[in-house]
Amino acid sequence: MEPLQTIINAIVVGAVGLILGWMVHGLRAELERVRTDVRTDMSEFRAEVRADISEFRAEVRADISGFRAEVRADISELRAEVRSDISEFRTEVRADNSELRREVGELRSDLTQVALAVGARPQAGRG
Repeated sequence: MEPLQTIINAIVVGAVGLILGWMVHGLRAELERVRTDVRTDMSEFRAEVRADISEFRAEVRADISGFRAEVRADISELRAEVRSDISEFRTEVRADNSELRREVGELRSDLTQVALAVGARPQAGRG
C-alpha cells in the first residue's frame, strides 16, 4: 500500500505542479501584455506631451510676436508725439526769440531818444 500511496502522492504533486506552472505561465504572459500596454501608453503619452509642448511654444511665440508688434507701434507713436512736441516747442521758442529781439530793438530806440533828449553825444569808437 505504501508504493501506491507514493504513486498517488507523486501524481498529486505532479498535477499541482502542472497547475501551478500553467498559472505562472499565464501570469507571465499577462505581465508581458501589461508591460507592452504600458510601454505603448507611455509612448503615446510622450507623443501627446510633445505635441502639447510644441503647440504651447507656437502660442507663446505668437503672443511674444504680437507683444513686440504692439510695443513697436507704441514706441513709434511716442516718437511721433515727441517729434511733434519738439517741433511745437521750437516754433514757440523762435516766436519768443523774435518778440524778444523786437522788444530789445524798441528799448534801444527808446534809450537812444532819451539820451538824445538829455543832450548826450555819441562817443567816437562806439558803434
